[in-house]
Amino acid sequence: MTRHIEFSPAALAAPEKIHLEARKRFAEIAEGLEGIPETSPFWESVRISRLCLVVRGWSFFYTVQGSTLLVVEVRAK
Repeated sequence: MTRHIEFSPAALAAPEKIHLEARKRFAEIAEGLEGIPETSPFWESVRISRLCLVVRGWSFFYTVQGSTLLVVEVRAK
């Protein structure tokens, strides 16, 4: 399953350079998730978890909703 990355409007608060680096890392995460079978117990946990990617002191909080990685919040350290 191909995964998509979406940023909510509130999640665009990081400087452009940080945002672009985060996008690149999210693409790598999405690619890695494609290798996990849909029947894996991993997915049960991920569907109810709020996850975080940290890029140079900026925290990008996201969820996995179906085929979408949805970035819902960004905070500076």
